[in-house]
Amino acid sequence: MQDILKQYVRCLLVICVAVLFRTVPAEAGGSVVDADFSYRGISLGNTEQTLREKWGAPTFEKTVYVRGIRLNACTYGDVTVSVAAASGRVADIALAGDAYRLRKNIRRGATAGYIFKTYGKASRQLLDDNTCYVYAHPAHPHWHLVLNIDPEGGFLTTARITMLPLSDEEADEMALANDGDADVLDLGSSFIAAKSIDVSALPKEQPVRIGGYAK
Repeated sequence: MQDILKQYVRCLLVICVAVLFRTVPAEAGGSVVDADFSYRGISLGNTEQTLREKWGAPTFEKTVYVRGIRLNACTYGDVTVSVAAASGRVADIALAGDAYRLRKNIRRGATAGYIFKTYGKASRQLLDDNTCYVYAHPAHPHWHLVLNIDPEGGFLTTARITMLPLSDEEADEMALANDGDADVLDLGSSFIAAKSIDVSALPKEQPVRIGGYAK
């Protein structure tokens, strides 16, 4: 009788485990969403007026250049919001320190596993001497969420939400696309200026006449 009871209990446990694994689906991988490209109510493309209305006057501001793009960098504690001078619109949000919080409480110290669970799997990249994971906006391929990680520990250190080109090649691609993002950054003018050829150092041509060069 005891043997029968043990077998019954064993079978019951097996059935319970099978039901549990059938009814609890494997957790799906994460993905980026539109909200990942804004911070505390400020999104890429917002006007500087909107920024100042929501966050107030910055504690510090200065003019900087990134790949020839002129920016007004407004500092609010450990957060720096850079506004494209040509359009007056937010082009970059840089997050440092320990206080920032992204979606699902992603913050400094977040592990690669939790980052992938939230945003999806990504490969490590080296960008401006920083090891990072880069995610693109689903509808704006040149909007990026850049998560800088500690190269040894693999945990999150700082983050950027940006529409600034991440390379010279991307800057050229955006300028040639002639889309709204290029207009915000005035990339058309930057592209033309960068591609202009300086001929001042070339030897001067001699005036030409029939029979050869003038002496």
